[in-house]
Amino acid sequence: MVTNLSEKIEDFLANDPKIPDDIIFRASQMFNNKLGKFNFKRKGGAKLPSMSQIGKPFCQLHAEKLGWEKLPEVNSFKIKMLYGDMTEVIAVALLLAAGVEIIDLNKRVMLPTEHGIINGELDLIIRDGNSYSLWDIKSASRFAFDKKFESYQALKDNDDFGYLEQLFGYTKAEREETPDIKAGGWIAINKESGEMKVVPADPDDEDQYTTKINNTITKYLEADENNFKRCFEDEPETFYRKLTGNRKLHKTCTYCSFRYTCWPDLVYAKNPKSKSATAYNYYTVFKD
Repeated sequence: MVTNLSEKIEDFLANDPKIPDDIIFRASQMFNNKLGKFNFKRKGGAKLPSMSQIGKPFCQLHAEKLGWEKLPEVNSFKIKMLYGDMTEVIAVALLLAAGVEIIDLNKRVMLPTEHGIINGELDLIIRDGNSYSLWDIKSASRFAFDKKFESYQALKDNDDFGYLEQLFGYTKAEREETPDIKAGGWIAINKESGEMKVVPADPDDEDQYTTKINNTITKYLEADENNFKRCFEDEPETFYRKLTGNRKLHKTCTYCSFRYTCWPDLVYAKNPKSKSATAYNYYTVFKD
């Protein structure tokens, strides 16, 4: 399936590609729906995290449950989300034009657990003969495209956003309607270069990650203000392999909306020893 999917995309793009009018129309409807969601503000208050949240570092889920103050979304983040939506639409249009049979798009699914329902929205289901597979489309920075989406193992080793729980959770949730479905993997697109990469998942890992989901839910329901624990500690800063005396956030924490609540004395500043204009870090201990 994976080799076939990659080959179909490459062959289509290499041979004077033209997207048929019916696919253009379908893609435009899809993007209209994506733009419409931009006006929808999630109210929150759900008993359990959603499928897109469940694999994130647990301290983020805990902070969300406790109602910690989070950083407001900056305008660039909102545009970035729209950019990701547009990337998904383009990928779907190319897949359809390449002859890939997509039988479901942006489908709402529910994963039952012993503590309740986890809701989510899968990206797409592909049929290849009598085989069904579930795929996620991800727009990625150049670094993430080269490192995180280098291979399935690389993604497993660097899954700060919970992509594996998301994919396997969607797959298990969909199995009630599509009994033979398997986790396909990820179709990643480099936002800077336009390169596309297919990263297959190992369907045999499904039980491992759905068990992790159940364990997370159990832990989440037990979480309160008395048992919060950071997932990552700060780390010493080095410059040319020498300690600077400063301490900075773990890289994963720099993406967290609760970083200033979790680290009240946090300082965002330029490394005083570096001449680079982009050498900024989040410091827990900072010496000029």
